[in-house]
Amino acid sequence: MLVVRPTRREDHGEMLELARLAGIGMTSLPPDADVLEQKIARAVNSFSGKPEYPHAEAFLFSLEDTESGRIVGTTGVVAHVGIQRPFYSYKLSTIVQASEKVGVYSMNSVLHMVNDYTGATELGSLFLTSGYRRDGIGRFLSRCRHLMLAEFPHLFSDIVISEIRGVQDDGGESPFYNNLARYFFQMPFKRADFIYATQGGQFIADLMPRYPIYVKLLPEVAQATIGRPLAASLPAKHMLEEEGFTHGGYIDIFDAGPTMECARERIRTVRKSHKSPIIAVAEPQGGEKYMIANTSLEQFRMTRERLARTEEGVIITPACAAALGVGVGDEVRYGV
Repeated sequence: MLVVRPTRREDHGEMLELARLAGIGMTSLPPDADVLEQKIARAVNSFSGKPEYPHAEAFLFSLEDTESGRIVGTTGVVAHVGIQRPFYSYKLSTIVQASEKVGVYSMNSVLHMVNDYTGATELGSLFLTSGYRRDGIGRFLSRCRHLMLAEFPHLFSDIVISEIRGVQDDGGESPFYNNLARYFFQMPFKRADFIYATQGGQFIADLMPRYPIYVKLLPEVAQATIGRPLAASLPAKHMLEEEGFTHGGYIDIFDAGPTMECARERIRTVRKSHKSPIIAVAEPQGGEKYMIANTSLEQFRMTRERLARTEEGVIITPACAAALGVGVGDEVRYGV
């Protein structure tokens, strides 16, 4: 059985291996032992209800194959971005200029560096090892976070975002970065991305110009990447769109990947999830597979298993009860 559970300190080695497999561009899962240790410690404090400071919760999950005991994937939720470290985006907007005297009307796309998503909840750190990219496991790993948003709404923002990796070439270089930010940072894309992942975005404020960037002044190869996802990230974008997320015109500072957004209460899984008591632990007659979670923050666990619904409550399998640490009389939250 596959179970999504809170990442523990003893998971550090396996999580570091996942981060290395994920590669450059996944800033929420940096392949740095010390930084990852700090992220895990922050997650442990968040699940225990003791964040370092108010609104500092950051939840990191491990996907465990209970048969092998191995961690085969990860996912996470940051309750409020930009509170401790600034969260930067480019906002794509339009400027219209006209001169009756010379008969010229000009409409230009421009990029403004903004902090508009400060305080928003961010979904990130989604990675699944190649052998498990099958049977809807990736979809489960992506969407199971929404059960947490539904169960603990007081911990999260009204707005939820997710950054999608932008276009990179075969060598892992970003055409957008190399034709814009590199002139100001004076370092390769991978180096800048690593610094952002491990040290935050203060250097962006220190080095990037605050003035609007006219898109037409960028080389065509850079223009073509604006708002476009990396091909490997297209499935993640499609899953978010199915849940109600849209691209509101914000892109990543480095690779120009789209930032998807949705009001928390309008996310499909949040809207359609249910909370019911367990009336029996047995092999249900029939029943379809659901994402099922317990309702404990500290021991929050999720799995995908058969469940039967009745007017009085739900019937879950013994394997599901054991995986979630629940029994008759406890409540679960579930969604298709």
